Amino acid sequence: MCLSVGEAVEACADSAARFSEATGHNVRVVSADSTGRYALERYRALFDVQSGRIDVLQFPDSWIPALGADLSTMPEPEEGAVIPAVLDAGRDAGRLVGLPQHLAITLLFLRGDVVADDPHAWSDLRQSLLAAPADGANGLAVGAAGPTLFPLFLDWVYSFGAESLDDHEPLVEALTLMNGAIGTIAPASVVSASPQEAIADFTGGTSAALIARSTALKSVNSSPIAQSVVTRLRPQAADAPPQAPMMVTTWFTGVSRHSRNQEAATQLAQFVASEPEQRRAAEEHGLAPTWQAVYTDPKVQEISPVVRRIAENIDVMVPPPIKRYGVNYLDLADDVATAVRKMLNGEADPETTARVIEASVRRASRQVD
Repeated sequence: MCLSVGEAVEACADSAARFSEATGHNVRVVSADSTGRYALERYRALFDVQSGRIDVLQFPDSWIPALGADLSTMPEPEEGAVIPAVLDAGRDAGRLVGLPQHLAITLLFLRGDVVADDPHAWSDLRQSLLAAPADGANGLAVGAAGPTLFPLFLDWVYSFGAESLDDHEPLVEALTLMNGAIGTIAPASVVSASPQEAIADFTGGTSAALIARSTALKSVNSSPIAQSVVTRLRPQAADAPPQAPMMVTTWFTGVSRHSRNQEAATQLAQFVASEPEQRRAAEEHGLAPTWQAVYTDPKVQEISPVVRRIAENIDVMVPPPIKRYGVNYLDLADDVATAVRKMLNGEADPETTARVIEASVRRASRQVD
């Protein structure tokens, strides 16, 4: 089961085909939309009846608490081969249940022919976009509809120096700037725009900047405006510490505990998550790898700006706080996204929104305790 995430589904299917050719195993690839919880609920429905229909499955880090008990224990990669924080995110109850396959970070895509400066802070970006000509590409595109909003917002909060969602002062500061951006550098429609619509606005010449996860890279680089696009890591708040954390989300490959082909399924999972396959996915599909050695490869760095940017900041990359909230993480993500959308719709101010978010955090924490 390959999830439809940017170029990931194509990379996953290509890798499975190479495994089939190399080993002689018959591999049937099916795909599922990762938007929302449809694929997660489909997985859980199959696991509830101990179905062996799926042997190997892809899943994001946020699904591990819900799926872990039904996943087989995977062989450990060689020590130090995979980014440690990313590998640790694949554990459930002390077992490695997912092999990291690729990761995503927040990127800022800029029209270099419109925004001349390299913004190091959000305030720099705001000034540059306000100065853009009104009769051309201008403004900031953000897809705030659907589950993509939460990782974008959480990383936005991190960029203000926050270490968690209940870090009050940077949380309010982040919400205030986000709220002020709507109507000045970003249209009110960001609340209902999907990530795909935001990408289309940018690549279609409507917007001068785009904030998106790095899985959007291939779509941007294959667009008509690709030659004028400059790719940067997302900025930070002007007064944030230099080493403020940057959030990295990870897609894993694991084996169903109910598979009747455990040995072959484990071999397939190890193959698609292997260093050579991740190197190929970085070169051909623009996907960020999880193997540390790929980040030092000059060829990959030259082909993929994402790899180069991550390599420069790998020490400050942190996974989402999934382990802190466990199975409550997804509900917390929905609650926070709902609160942020209400603020952007003018239904609440930043201070009130911060209190709502902090209450959601306390509720999720109590349920875990």
